[in-house]
Formats: sequence, C-alpha cells, structure tokens
Amino acid sequence: MIDHNGLVRAVRNNRRVADWTVVQRERRIAIAGESPVVRRAERQLGWELTVHHDAPQGRGTAHLSIKSVEGSPEALVDQAVALAESSVGPAWVSRPLAAPARVKLADPAFGEREPLDIANEVLRRLSRPAGASVLARVTVVREKVIVAAFGGLRTEWTATLVRVDALVAAGERSLLVSRESRELASLDIGPALATAAADLERLAKAGAPPPGPCALVLGADAMLHDGGYGVWAAFASQADAVVARQGLTRYRERTPIVPGADAVVEPLTIESDGSVDFGVRSAPIGDEGAAVRRFALVERGIAVGLGLSPREAALRKQDANGGVRNLVVALGTWRGPIEGGASRVVEVRRLRGLAIDRYTGEASLEIALAIEHAAGKSSAFTGGSIRIDLIDALARARRSGTELSRGPYRGPDTVLVDRAELIA
Repeated sequence: MIDHNGLVRAVRNNRRVADWTVVQRERRIAIAGESPVVRRAERQLGWELTVHHDAPQGRGTAHLSIKSVEGSPEALVDQAVALAESSVGPAWVSRPLAAPARVKLADPAFGEREPLDIANEVLRRLSRPAGASVLARVTVVREKVIVAAFGGLRTEWTATLVRVDALVAAGERSLLVSRESRELASLDIGPALATAAADLERLAKAGAPPPGPCALVLGADAMLHDGGYGVWAAFASQADAVVARQGLTRYRERTPIVPGADAVVEPLTIESDGSVDFGVRSAPIGDEGAAVRRFALVERGIAVGLGLSPREAALRKQDANGGVRNLVVALGTWRGPIEGGASRVVEVRRLRGLAIDRYTGEASLEIALAIEHAAGKSSAFTGGSIRIDLIDALARARRSGTELSRGPYRGPDTVLVDRAELIA
C-alpha cells in the first residue's frame, strides 16, 4: 500500500538516492455537463517521485508518476533508482533549497462546498446569448498538494480551479469556447459566449479569403487560440534551458531576440511569473522541489532569462526558478483605430489552427474568421492562412494598452503586425 509517508520513508532509507522530491496531489474533481447530461464527482490521488543517483561518471535522474495506491513504496523507489542509474549524465550538485513562493491559489468563494455543487451552480447561472444555443460542460477541481524534499523541505497548499467548455451554435455553424480560472469571480465565460454568438453572425455572411500583403491585427481570441500562451508560446519554447544548452534555440541570452529588436519604438518585454496570486500556472514550488520565481525572458528586446530546473540551474551555477509559468507581456500604447486606407488591414478574430515550430518560431495561422478593412469598408471572410515568423513579428509588433488576463497570459489584448501575407 502506497501513501505519502511510506513513500518518503522508502526514499530516505535508500542509500543509492543522493537527492529526491516527493509530491502528493489529492484532487477532488466534479463535472456537470449538458447533452449528454453528466453529473460526476471523483477523487484522485497520485504522486510525482523524482530521484537523483550519483555515480563516478556523473548524476542520473528519474521521474515517476504514480497513479495507484497499490504496490510497495520500496519497489517503486528501487525502480526509480534503476532508471536514474541508466541515465547518468554530467555531474552536478543540488543547490541549497530556497523558500517556496508565497502565492494564493485557493478561491475563498469555494468555501467548504462540494465541488459538484459549485459545478452545478456555475452551469445553472451560465448566461446564454440570444440567437444561439449553448451546450456547456463545467469542471471544478479542489486540489491539495504536499511536497517533501531532501534537506528537510516540507510544504503544502490548496488550489482551486474552474473550467467551462461550451459549444456555441447558430444555424449550421458553431464555435468552441473555453475559459478557466482559479477564482469564480474572474471566470469571464459570459462575455466570451456573447462574443462567440456575434462572431457566428459574422461567419454566416463571411466570404472567401482575399490573398495578398496586409497589416495584421490579432484579437484576443486569435492571439490566445489554444487557451494557453497562444502565439506567445514561441517565446516560452525559446526559454527552454535544455534546448538552449543544446544550441537549438534561435536566440541567445544577452543578445537581441531578432536583429534590431532592442531599437524599435516599444521594445518587447516578457516575464514569467509563477508567483502571481490565483495564476492558473502559479505554484509555491515545482515538481522537482525548486522554488517558483518571477523572472524575465525578454527585456526591451534582449533575451535575458531561461526557465531553469534544479539540474539546469546547477550546471549554469544559477538559482532554479521553477520554469516558465504565467507569461506577463508588457503593454504598449497602440489604441487603433483599425483602418484600411490605402493599404489593407486584416483583423483576425478567430483561428481554426495554430502550429508553431518550437525551434525557429515559424508559424502557420489558419483563419476561422477575419475582417478585412480596406478603402473605408469592412468585410468578413473565413479560410486562408498566414505564414509568419512569430518571434520577429511580435518583437516589432505594436501592442495595445488594454490589459487582458486570461489563463496563463497577462498582457495586451491586441497586437498589430505591420507586414504579413495572406494566403488563400
């Protein structure tokens, strides 16, 4: 039988383990959905075990994800050590443990209520836009995390999360809308459903994509298409310390992310902040025992930081920071208006697909709905794609001064790229 104390005791007593971290996650999950009608509550218990083994050739590391309470803790630790012995790499020494970040992750509005009661309430109070049908599914999670690590570290916290996935339909067309938040009060699903209904009306009148050069405006739903970092994921990939050490990233620390990025009118600044209260990717401490910290990825167009695990931090003789968490992008001063004039402006409202090469930042944006502004007229269209170098484009883009907070993103709600090519 596996439990937290037994797993910690087993790893402490194993003489082949040089360093370790045990993370227990106990989740209470509730789901309330429509068509089909679903009302379900469950409890999940699992552990993340990280062990380091030192050998004359260097240090090996293994990570185990344990989903069952059945089995022997000693056998699991032996299995992890065997995996660590087979993956010995460069030698490194664990740096002293840092204090966990102080961050609020549990919404007081949850109180002691059952997650299923909260899910039912969110579903019942969901505002439905006129002229469209909505089928929604609400997921509510209350999670208790306990972390124990070599060196005496022990900490625990409680986190909450609510997510709504809704299919908004009008006629023969539909759009999928998803929102998640750690706080009930900041779950902006109502306005999102209303915006989706308005976009469905535009889709009903949309024409064919007009190919050619244009200025490109990315609205919030297009910019954050996947519900995560969206187009800004190009920078999160570049901040991967492992890939950077292998020489596969496009830019290097202390150099401009693209030539001239530090000389534009409003140089780009991006930070990772895993210590922001109620951030969906915030945490006091990471799965490997590293304290989560706020750090800059890009500062005024210059690459200045990477997400550092304990291993990468030790190899670089720096402090671990918990990796890339919530992205905070500096606001700009652009306030529009969106006008065509002599040149075209394509305002992309929604994407049907977004593919980004993690090494180069080259991307393909497949358009679901866009509006062309040209010669004082506006017309909606659907289809077509944009092939673009996201790192270069976003480094030089004009950013709005209106802040958007959605999922793991904090930053401008709109960006304007001066030059792009629309492919039919």
